[in-house]
Amino acid sequence: MRVPPRLSNITNMGPLAHVQIDPLVAALPKADLHVHQEAKARFERVVADRRGQPPYDRRGWARRVVDEWPPGMGRLDALYEPDAALDLGGESDLESRNFVARLVDLLEEEASDGAVLVEVRFGAGLSQPDFMALFREAERQVQVRFPQLRAEAIGFVNPVNRPELLLEAERQLEACLLAARDGLAGVDFRVDPYDTEADPALWKVAYGLAERAADAGLGITVHAGEFSAANLAAALLMPGLRRVGHAVYAVYDAGLLEQLARCGATVECSHTCNVVLGAVPSYEDHPIRRFVEYGIPVTLNTDLPVHVCTTIAREYAIAAQLGFSAGDLLGLTRNAVEASFTSTERRSALMEELSQREAQVSEFTR
Repeated sequence: MRVPPRLSNITNMGPLAHVQIDPLVAALPKADLHVHQEAKARFERVVADRRGQPPYDRRGWARRVVDEWPPGMGRLDALYEPDAALDLGGESDLESRNFVARLVDLLEEEASDGAVLVEVRFGAGLSQPDFMALFREAERQVQVRFPQLRAEAIGFVNPVNRPELLLEAERQLEACLLAARDGLAGVDFRVDPYDTEADPALWKVAYGLAERAADAGLGITVHAGEFSAANLAAALLMPGLRRVGHAVYAVYDAGLLEQLARCGATVECSHTCNVVLGAVPSYEDHPIRRFVEYGIPVTLNTDLPVHVCTTIAREYAIAAQLGFSAGDLLGLTRNAVEASFTSTERRSALMEELSQREAQVSEFTR
């Protein structure tokens, strides 16, 4: 992939600014491999819609968070503010009807933007005995309107150096292993502390969990390098590693950048989340161009789309403003399909569809 030219029309764009989406970009097939379920926020939207009420003003809250909280983990925690005015009536977002409804909300949003592949990350809910059946039901409902969509589920495991939280990480890994029998595709790890150095002994625990997951055929991705270079070198040693979430700070250390390139992992880039949370100061400063220049495969992702007020089409439009051509953007979708944790059959079909679209785009832009 060519290195996109440095453009200036995005330099002063605020974190939550409206982004014009070119019709050619809107029509491109897209993939989103790094999107969290955002259970509470999605469920609030579903309940508000059922009652004919307007959804919570997430954009207004996000603007306040950007203005009032310093960059980093504190800002991330603040984003999760719930809609205090909405009475959920004691309903649980894990009840089957509600679980499917909020997943339909997520997948429809992605598919309406042209997503052909989405991998959703789950912490809570994985231990439900019918978890994968409910996930596939949501996928099936969305495919009625958007037959091009394929969706996969990924577990989220968060080792923390406290006995009760290590036990919870072990339980979550066990739930992932059980769900793998029914089609769970992978596991996302985040070792805490996330923005400062974690105990090497904790990383050994994480390596053991990842090895068990990889042995069960699950794809491995890991959050690292978002707010500092701490833990990035350790994360790149994860058994079975195929992808890294964010890795922003790798570009500030030649040794880490080389280690990242050498390990062969694909980087899951999330422009808006990184700018909103202050991991990078602006869209123009995002390291995606440097990764491409170094030969590191990258993908475009939404991460927390409800909380940071973005969509997958908006992420592709930002990349276009940063200089990525339509052909480049299709290449990023191809990177995502190649690095995905989906089945061999689905990957082959997606690759064939992308080849057809690449030929069309090449003819259109000639």
